[in-house]
Amino acid sequence: MKYDYSVSFPFDPSRPAFRRPLVEVTLFGPLGSSIKTLALIDSGADYSLFNIEFARKLGLDLSVGERQTTTGIEGGYKELLILDIELQVEALNKIKTPVGFIDSPSVSGLLGQIGFFDLNRVKFERDHNVFEIIPR
Repeated sequence: MKYDYSVSFPFDPSRPAFRRPLVEVTLFGPLGSSIKTLALIDSGADYSLFNIEFARKLGLDLSVGERQTTTGIEGGYKELLILDIELQVEALNKIKTPVGFIDSPSVSGLLGQIGFFDLNRVKFERDHNVFEIIPR
């Protein structure tokens, strides 16, 4: 499926707008709950990451899962809670994948290598203002 890059505007209005590979993602909770949000396709991220508030709103059990430490978020070390959840990228099939939930105001959602890139072929065509996601 091909998607258009999204135009993002910087906080400083004197700076030019830029394009980002964003997709709508639905996260699913254990009791039929779901949340839609935008996620950045991030080839530099090891895990798909979403803000911890999504886990709370979905009713996920935060006492289980694997705890890991990551670097690069807000310039330091942050703890992740890795949980297997179901998610669905717009126009693609639902998948079950490990997702890192993080308590960071700078992370809303991003799709990374483990559990996303390894399940999909992602092709960036920035010169044509599109990117493509093809399930394997």
